[in-house]
Amino acid sequence: MATKKVYFNTIAQLAAKFSTAFISIFLIKILTNYLSIDDYGLYSKIYNYLSIFAVIADMGLFTITIREISANKENKEIVQKIIWNMMTIRMSLWIWIIFLSVWIAYFLPWYNSSLALYSIFITSFFVFFGLMNSAILSLLQAYLKTEFSFVSTTVWKIANFLFILFVVFILYPKWVILWNSHLQFQSFLWIMFAWVFGNIVMTLLIYLYSRRVEKISFSFHLPQIKSLVKMSIPYWLAMFLNVIYFKIDVIILSIMEPRNIADISIALYSVPMKIVEVWMLFGWLFLQSMLPLFTNAIKKKDNIEMKMLVSKSYKLLFAFWIAIIWFSLVNWKEILSLIANKEYLDHSKYIYNSLDSYNVVIFIFLFYFISSIFTYILIASGEQGRLLKINFYLTLINIILNIALIPYFSFVWSSVATLISQIILVASTYFISRHIFKFNFLPKYTFSILVFWWLASLVNYFIISNFSFWVALSLILSFIIFWFIYIPGFYLSYKKN
Repeated sequence: MATKKVYFNTIAQLAAKFSTAFISIFLIKILTNYLSIDDYGLYSKIYNYLSIFAVIADMGLFTITIREISANKENKEIVQKIIWNMMTIRMSLWIWIIFLSVWIAYFLPWYNSSLALYSIFITSFFVFFGLMNSAILSLLQAYLKTEFSFVSTTVWKIANFLFILFVVFILYPKWVILWNSHLQFQSFLWIMFAWVFGNIVMTLLIYLYSRRVEKISFSFHLPQIKSLVKMSIPYWLAMFLNVIYFKIDVIILSIMEPRNIADISIALYSVPMKIVEVWMLFGWLFLQSMLPLFTNAIKKKDNIEMKMLVSKSYKLLFAFWIAIIWFSLVNWKEILSLIANKEYLDHSKYIYNSLDSYNVVIFIFLFYFISSIFTYILIASGEQGRLLKINFYLTLINIILNIALIPYFSFVWSSVATLISQIILVASTYFISRHIFKFNFLPKYTFSILVFWWLASLVNYFIISNFSFWVALSLILSFIIFWFIYIPGFYLSYKKN
């Protein structure tokens, strides 16, 4: 019954993410056509920069709060203390972060222009409402009541999308900016504010719904705050280092690349990485839903339950990853040409383009999903300190690889460095988590899924290679092939194994 609630909980969130993923595709297309490639690089650079501070402000409290509420959900008084004090911590952290992010940017080359500093200040409010929203969502996640996130997330993305459409087509249409280049500054800032507007809408909706589950307020109970902070610090540091080795490449690119091409390289790199980040959210959502069950199984020392939970997680995530890789490898040109304009795919203009990076980063999915299973096993057992050590060494490796080879291979090496880091992460988390639960990777199931993946890929590649289709039609055809070959194969393999 609990696993069914997880499936329903995850499906509700996945539905929200799928609905917003389609909107995100159109947003990338609109922005890459509306903004110059340099401005899109600046746009990506700022959100990459603020995402690091968002993790600092989060402090790992989202995951730790889910774990603590799951362990104490029968005691309403303790639950209230946890969520109310956590809200206070987040508010305090954001006030500190808003000044820190602007102050550091002022001393960073290529981040200290007036446009960049104003944009960072505006985007910090996006971080604030994101923190408030995730604080409330952690309560709902612990009670497996995130079905409303489908509504709130979809409305958020629609609000964001409509606001950007308003800026791009009504407030500052491109022909007006070409006529008066001074308006480019204001239009860029309004686009940055569009994300803040969407987050305000989402936070308000999720707050109104959450009051049915628990009253949301602020509280200052020092022992509770100290306890939450103390528990979250090891996981927070691990998360921070995790984000660093995912995000530091853009900062290194912005510093090490020549100034005249730095933002261009970031733009070309950001398009495929944006696709990766969107898809990675699906595995993260599923495992956030599984965390309360992992926690309870480990607490009860129920190895049979733990085996069932980990096996199901692996089956679903591995099959999901294979589907993404199959679709991406066969349709890589169609996917990128649908999302970005031709300049991002032009080899005659740039030595490397977005396609070169995309063919590397799609393999990040496999290692990210599998390592996440072992990561959440460690979190559920309260061993965040081990994650901290792993991520510390991974961050060092990633930084060294980026610094050593970006001058020779530009942003393509950033993709390779991230992939190498993920491979090391899988091996590390697997071996460290074996004392909690030993997992054998289900060889029969894994092999059967790979066979159906190969068959679907072969048929799809043959049809796409021998017949010429319009881009959208080609992708639709690929999806149909996937539906008729891969899905039945996955279902049979899942049931049999």
